[in-house]
Amino acid sequence: MSEDFTKRDILKWIEVIYKPGNKVIQEITSNWSEYKKIFIDQVAENLYTDIQRTQHLFSSPYTFGKEFIKIREDEKTFWYEFAFDIPKKLRSLNLYIRPYKDFCITCLIPYNEIEILARTDYNSFCQKQISSDDLKRKNEPVKIAFGDLPEERKRFYIELNLLIPVALKKIGYEIIRIEEITEINEKMVLRFARAIHSRYLHEIRKRDPGSKKISYMSWIHSPGDARNKNLGDFDDLPEEIKHSNLDNAYHIPAKLLSIGYKVRQTGKGFKPASLHLTEDEVETMARVEHIRWCWDKILHGWIYGKVKDDRKKTHPSIIPYEDLSESEKEKDRELVRLIPALLQDIDYDVFHVNPERISKLPYAIKPQSSIHRILDETRKMNAHIRRLVSLSPDVEDMVEVRNRKIEEAVKEIESSYNYALHIQESFLPDNLFVRECFPESFILFKPKDIVSGDFYFFSKQDHRLIFAAADCTGHGIPGALLSTIGYGILDEAVNELKLKDPPEILKHLYSKMHKFLKMDTEETSISDDMDIALCTLDSQDNILIYSGIGNPLYHVTAGKLDEYRAGNLRKKDEGRDEQKYVSERIHLQHGDAIYLCSDGYADQFGGRDHKKYQSARLKSFILSIQENPMPEQGDRLYEEIEKWRESNNEDQTDDILVIGIRV
Repeated sequence: MSEDFTKRDILKWIEVIYKPGNKVIQEITSNWSEYKKIFIDQVAENLYTDIQRTQHLFSSPYTFGKEFIKIREDEKTFWYEFAFDIPKKLRSLNLYIRPYKDFCITCLIPYNEIEILARTDYNSFCQKQISSDDLKRKNEPVKIAFGDLPEERKRFYIELNLLIPVALKKIGYEIIRIEEITEINEKMVLRFARAIHSRYLHEIRKRDPGSKKISYMSWIHSPGDARNKNLGDFDDLPEEIKHSNLDNAYHIPAKLLSIGYKVRQTGKGFKPASLHLTEDEVETMARVEHIRWCWDKILHGWIYGKVKDDRKKTHPSIIPYEDLSESEKEKDRELVRLIPALLQDIDYDVFHVNPERISKLPYAIKPQSSIHRILDETRKMNAHIRRLVSLSPDVEDMVEVRNRKIEEAVKEIESSYNYALHIQESFLPDNLFVRECFPESFILFKPKDIVSGDFYFFSKQDHRLIFAAADCTGHGIPGALLSTIGYGILDEAVNELKLKDPPEILKHLYSKMHKFLKMDTEETSISDDMDIALCTLDSQDNILIYSGIGNPLYHVTAGKLDEYRAGNLRKKDEGRDEQKYVSERIHLQHGDAIYLCSDGYADQFGGRDHKKYQSARLKSFILSIQENPMPEQGDRLYEEIEKWRESNNEDQTDDILVIGIRV
């Protein structure tokens, strides 16, 4: 069966190799027959061999009584096909692989994502069974839904997917998430690891030998380690303990990323600012730490067991964070609460990161919308009332019923918003595609209420790149509805009608949008509209053509910022009186930067005097960050507007969209 896999399969694995174009990809392409033995044959055998150890945990349609080489070829088919599908699974979770050197970094894959993969495998297995002639003749009943399966049956498919990182580790590859490893350097990791060990030594030396207090220290080092081996210098630690510290250090930035912060070294002469964590932030990072700890165990051969057994390598805490006891959760929380001190130990601090950079992290805190705040404030108000007033049992029951109805109503609205977000995310360009178009770029996209009236557009046609930043009237659901219409018409103009000239694209966009909204009919007319900055860039001669309504374009060249204001006005198409659109032609030099934005950033209220940020301040700030790479600029812009907003505890005023591109 494995011989059936051909060079077409190279593409599947190349897609998940980190940093396309590197030597690994060249080797795979030129020596596929050898790499097939590694990625298909060896991975399949690793999966089969490893799952034999866990077969007591599940019931399975397969048996594992023989060695892999001794089972029939038709029995091997399932394992070869499972190995073949691994790249597709990794892509679905936004994960990549790369060869590792000294030790394998722990992957951060939440349990719910493993369950999604398990459900897919089960559905695929059932589909094959149902389509077989034998089962058709037997009139087998419709398959049972994955959620309704007995736990032992579910466990087989879950265990299979838990073993994917283990199987890849055995062939010399680690699983990574690009967002987690970006800008992590070995120097920072080593300093964190040494600081962790130093804290460990300090805690051990000051502790009362008779103390039974639960501590993060028992969590850092593997259970069963001989403590006297861990009391020396970091360089003298056993490799397993040293690697455990390094792995913990690698994931401190990931934990901070999960709550919207990025790590940076404190400037010379400055003292690191203290990081104060809220309960929600501690809980989020504790969940991430537990994910890391579980995978660290799994990658070192540990499996779930009802009791901890060092010899059999079983542990009862290799379960989802939600299923842990409070005492076990507290171990994770204690380690997380140590992070601000570790940052100060190594002279590092944190700053707000562009929310777009963490939008794909499945375990990250998402920016709070007004809906979340209403629900949170309602709960706090109820708790405050209870502290002030003693209610009779009847009144207490009535208040409880009303509160529950309020929560249910808010959650129903939130559910609708979240589904609308799913729809909006499905048509907005993928981050990877944007990076393919412009490797040095960023998108700062921060909806006011979960979904946005702002949207961005990117399209590539040969050597011509077409991109836009648009701002539809309103925000939330009404704004999102208009943005869906606007995006659809813009996509039609560019990708179906193949219009290339910005004025022609705008003519088609506004003509169709006004007609769709019946703006020519007074009785049913909708007055809402859209601002847009639309550009085409010819990558062969670096000529950029800009046209727009409302939204300007900023061009930074040779340390100077030029603003191009939209030269068009909104006008309804009435009879023959058609709107004509004008454009600007700009010759870009290598290293120039351009910025498109909606008015949400400049119109944000904040500061000590409750004023708008304003475009003049935005242009000045853009000039001040030109030395930074574009992704870093996105983070700096987000940090700046958050400081402005939080200085007077302002709510977000409008949707925010800023696009930055360096040529």
